[in-house]
Amino acid sequence: MENVKYIRLLLEWGAYPVWLYDSEGGVIDTLLPEELRDNIELDMMFDDIQERYNALFINDEYEFSYIGFPTPEEEERFLVDLENAAKLAIEECGGKKEYKKALA
Repeated sequence: MENVKYIRLLLEWGAYPVWLYDSEGGVIDTLLPEELRDNIELDMMFDDIQERYNALFINDEYEFSYIGFPTPEEEERFLVDLENAAKLAIEECGGKKEYKKALA
């Protein structure tokens, strides 16, 4: 059984954007908490966010570098979608977890 103290939304290349932490600040896993794992809509939202985030980088055998958003509008849409996913996750948890957001 999970002993999740807080959930952090953290964008890091190649990792699911929802990080679960225990009471000592240790990472439990990078996935939705137990009470949200059946929420396919929310999981799809975070999968899409992660896919779009990964696309902001070149990652091949020769380099790993940030290329950024193609347009300011796409960046704004991304941030709105991230905020909407965070709000939905908080609502679905019913305030049972503490959420922290961070962009890496």
